[in-house]
Amino acid sequence: MSKDAEEVEKVLKTVSEMVPNLVKGVISAIFSADAGKEMGAAAANFYKELKAGGLPEDVAVKMTQDYIKTFTDIGSLMKEVAGQKGGLHIEHHKGENLSKEIEEQIRKKIEEKQAEKKE
Repeated sequence: MSKDAEEVEKVLKTVSEMVPNLVKGVISAIFSADAGKEMGAAAANFYKELKAGGLPEDVAVKMTQDYIKTFTDIGSLMKEVAGQKGGLHIEHHKGENLSKEIEEQIRKKIEEKQAEKKE
């Protein structure tokens, strides 16, 4: 393996070890009990401000629903990004070590790129 390939592999290994913690942190921030409580308070305050601004009930409710939807759409966005062509396609099953899974996918990508260069 060339020096550049080894360097890339080291960087990707480090990234693969960091990604699971980042994902867990994002998921915790979005879906934790505290986050739910804060989202509820934010939505209630948003609604209250809309009503105080003189918006009709039906408009305030619809805008508040849309506001909440922006929070819940983050999960869908993450799925979409993860599924894009060329990305790492990782199926995570309960109990599996996500870090090892990511590392294996990265290793496969490196091997594919090296094989392409040889052709």
